[in-house]
Amino acid sequence: MNIRDIQYNRYFLVVADGENFPESACKSAAVFAKGFNKGLALISLAEQNTEAFKQASEAFFRQADYPFICEACTGAIEDLCDLTERTESPMLFIEINPKGRFSKVMTWFKGLRDLRIPFILMKTGMEITDFDHILVPISYLVEEKEKGPYTSNMGRFLKSHIHLLQAKDYGSKTPRNVADITALYDKFKESEPIEYSIVQASKDSFKVDREAVARTAEFDAKMIVISTSRDYGLDDLFFGPKEQHVFQATTVPVMCINPRGDLYVLCW
Repeated sequence: MNIRDIQYNRYFLVVADGENFPESACKSAAVFAKGFNKGLALISLAEQNTEAFKQASEAFFRQADYPFICEACTGAIEDLCDLTERTESPMLFIEINPKGRFSKVMTWFKGLRDLRIPFILMKTGMEITDFDHILVPISYLVEEKEKGPYTSNMGRFLKSHIHLLQAKDYGSKTPRNVADITALYDKFKESEPIEYSIVQASKDSFKVDREAVARTAEFDAKMIVISTSRDYGLDDLFFGPKEQHVFQATTVPVMCINPRGDLYVLCW
């Protein structure tokens, strides 16, 4: 089957290599599928899944109380951008397995540059039970406001407590971003109150993402939410962009949002 032939509608999407079953990614996606009352699609970029993969997926989904599909298809990572738009997938989940075909995290960052929905990266072996606390570093960049709608949905449907880590910057841009995000949260005060807190970071906007990684245990955070780089400069090409360093250091899943001028927010 070709990836262009995959059919489903508004399912949370987990992508795999057809050899290594992404248990952590499936557990994460299952939390969202249950919380948002949606389905889960496990798609392998492979001619066919191995028998071990099939057995593991059958065992995982045997007790599923949400709709799901599991398919193998030919296609490239870049094709996922079209797939998610065509199927209206609200989010993409990726598990990085050091033994897998897609073990280099930069392969994903580069291949998903045109992705218009958040993607969550995690490492094999991460224990996923819930996302009751999430840590959201906020810098002065205008695209940080895009974190608001996605995290507000987690606050509403997953009952996540959102910790906004405000970068220690001079000027009004960062506080304004925080104010705009919390104003969105407060709109649900009467119907679906969102629990959140604002925490002053000790680092500026250039280092606040790494500070978030270092403080996950302090807030019992089960996820970090970051924006990816707008463009890759020479330093990024030689030493790796900030999102690569965040992922390498993290002990929890990382939600990544691409900063695009035409970035839209799906109504989950």
